[in-house]
Amino acid sequence: MSRSLNIILLILALLVAAGLLGGLVWANTRYVRTRPVEKDFLVPWLGARTFLQYGDSPYSGPATQRAQVVYYGRLAGVHEDPLRLWLPMPFELFYFPFALVPDYALARAIWMTCLEIALVALGFLSLRLTDWKPARTLLPFILLFPLFWVYGALPLVNGSGTGFLALALVGALLALHDQKDELAGALLLLAAGAPRIVGIFLFFLIWWLIYHRRWRVFWGFLMSLALLLALSFLLLPNWFLPFLSGVASHASFVRSLSSLEIFASWSPVVGLRLGWVLIVGLLLALFIEWGGTLRKGYRHFAWTIGLSLAVIPLLGIPLATQDFVFLFIPVAVLLGIMAERWSRPRRWGVAGITLLIILAGSWLLAIEMRAVSAYEALPDSLFLVLPVMLTIGLYWMRWWYLSLPHTELETSQ
Repeated sequence: MSRSLNIILLILALLVAAGLLGGLVWANTRYVRTRPVEKDFLVPWLGARTFLQYGDSPYSGPATQRAQVVYYGRLAGVHEDPLRLWLPMPFELFYFPFALVPDYALARAIWMTCLEIALVALGFLSLRLTDWKPARTLLPFILLFPLFWVYGALPLVNGSGTGFLALALVGALLALHDQKDELAGALLLLAAGAPRIVGIFLFFLIWWLIYHRRWRVFWGFLMSLALLLALSFLLLPNWFLPFLSGVASHASFVRSLSSLEIFASWSPVVGLRLGWVLIVGLLLALFIEWGGTLRKGYRHFAWTIGLSLAVIPLLGIPLATQDFVFLFIPVAVLLGIMAERWSRPRRWGVAGITLLIILAGSWLLAIEMRAVSAYEALPDSLFLVLPVMLTIGLYWMRWWYLSLPHTELETSQ
């Protein structure tokens, strides 16, 4: 009897999940049909569809012209983005399943649904990364936070896949924690698809892996890379040079911003020099923290992960709007520390209040600065405020979190 009941409950759960997914796809489809065509999903999707339909390369002239006609309603002008595919073929392969859907609105709606699920999963796995067990009333807000804050919502409506890459990074870090090294290597390969935001962080991770002799991570990375490259060159042997041309074209039209540009806009001489002083100081601090983490336990490792990702926007690297979705990882690290320090069981505490402040504050700044388009570079305030707050907050909590003995931590709460 109990077995039959379990089967019935499982079937009901599957039906409810299917209904929710179907409703989400329907709602996203209605949204897409009322919004203008975007670039981030359109170009790789249409490139993959051109390849599957006609056998033309996603980097070819016909694929590019199809994207221009769909996006502009005509061929691109001399000073307009030609919409060349900028993704390497191994990452373009992930768009092929969506290219099987002939209707652009439905394909993008399915993509949005998958991305929404990925952002919720990002919230859940980030909690596991920090070992934070929030109050039950706070848990839904944390899980939905990556979906509704400015840095997640704008890339979502823009069709960007950066949320998948952030999820891959968190998954890789958790796989490292669970000693699943081959899986960690494969996921790190996906996370490397966002080199501007994770490039410097990967230096620390490689250093840590070599020090701890976690060679299987490298094997997992290389085997996954070899598999994707083999499949890519099998399907399209001459993709590499056109891909480089697409990267160069895309880089000249993408809207990005760096901390150096912001400081230079405040003062062309003094501001720029202060920006370089900040960059050198942060890099030196990172190097010291990285070296000190090698011989320490998981708490040091998690804190250093948060710091390394938090300071990246302050290092002068040009970043686009979608790159900031990675900052949820240091947000989760900081909130987890604050919850451990001040929150009581079943209470929101300081961490929950801080979460609401970050959510409301980011949207108020976005509305005030009219930063409601994912195609525009973030204004100075949205670019700098959160990384500065996270860096100060993590250093503020550093001594308590890392230096106090664990037994004393337990007795102090």
